[in-house]
Amino acid sequence: MRRFIIAILLWGQFFVVQKYAAAGEIPPFRWQVGERLTWKVSWSFIRLGTLQMIVEDTVRIKNQKLYRIKLLMDSNPVLIFVNIHNQYECLIDSLFRPVIYLVNENESGNKNILLYQFDYDKRQALMQVLDVNDSTHVLDEKIINLEHNLYDGISLTFFARGNASPNKTFELYTFINDRTGPLDMRFGSEVEEVKIRSVGKELLTIRVEGTFHIKGIAGVTGDYKGWFTRDERRVPLKALLKVFVGNVVVELESWKNWHYE
Repeated sequence: MRRFIIAILLWGQFFVVQKYAAAGEIPPFRWQVGERLTWKVSWSFIRLGTLQMIVEDTVRIKNQKLYRIKLLMDSNPVLIFVNIHNQYECLIDSLFRPVIYLVNENESGNKNILLYQFDYDKRQALMQVLDVNDSTHVLDEKIINLEHNLYDGISLTFFARGNASPNKTFELYTFINDRTGPLDMRFGSEVEEVKIRSVGKELLTIRVEGTFHIKGIAGVTGDYKGWFTRDERRVPLKALLKVFVGNVVVELESWKNWHYE
């Protein structure tokens, strides 16, 4: 009996070792046109709203292949203290840098349209404020000198997905309107298992954490933490963020063109 118990324990330990050994190698990130990820955003037990990110297609500009990504941000219509219906669209290059970034914000009736065009050869970005009633009419514009690569919320998400790897650290810069600021990004060394309601089982993940040193979209600032799947898609499963109402949880709710194992 004793030998039998020892054999069972060793057999179980073997499978645990095999599981984590297999999880040690993370395959290269792979884009998927048609990917659609939807997250719910919760504050305590209150659903604040929904985020949806779509990899719509690819385009070529100056013989450069770019991925066209759309982000939709909508607050819960039953809430009276927040009314947000924003749309962001970004063309991203193979290095996960934004090339063209379009902001169309509608927060409590205040509308705003901004267009950013990045020229990495000149190390400059052109920011234009467009007329909300006629987007062909430029109301104001400003040149931003690129001392560092700048990332919006979309390109920053894909930079993290594309570069997620144990023990990697990055010092990046993000922007909102014409303000720029740094952020830290650190990936953990250990495999973590995360279970979310929509999946219903634990998935192997890699954790990212860091600090926003600037206030971004929806007031995102301060420390953050998130978990990506360890497959070639590095899908963001869950995140803990601080926004204008306090600490929120962002959790994957539905998806299209992704299959977990």
